Amino acid sequence: MSKLDSLLTTNSASWREMLEARAVQNEAAEIESEEDGSTILNLKTKRPSFFFPPLSWLIRSPDKQRVSLDRLGTEVWRLCDGRTVEQIIDLFAEQHGLTFHEARVAVTSYMKSLVERGALAIVVTDAS
Repeated sequence: MSKLDSLLTTNSASWREMLEARAVQNEAAEIESEEDGSTILNLKTKRPSFFFPPLSWLIRSPDKQRVSLDRLGTEVWRLCDGRTVEQIIDLFAEQHGLTFHEARVAVTSYMKSLVERGALAIVVTDAS
């Protein structure tokens, strides 16, 4: 189980730790803004360890991964500028007329997918 998964459990101490964590965008992402409010992130990919000659001569490994964000995803992405997860949830809830708990479900699940794709990092400060 990853650190993020363990923070997203129902344990209230874990939730508090997750809400106090800071969300930071991948600085290496190349950002393309679309007219409809969506965004495309171009993220550098790491070549798989099994990709060595002669396999790498025959099959090209992609240099970049494209991550497409819809309008709401773009809003969440833009809020991930070092703010805490709790602040992001509060702002999203306020902008869309949601309760904190409704926004928490939407925002944390979306942030989790961005972390898994390498577009976002969650910085957890150790209280000890």
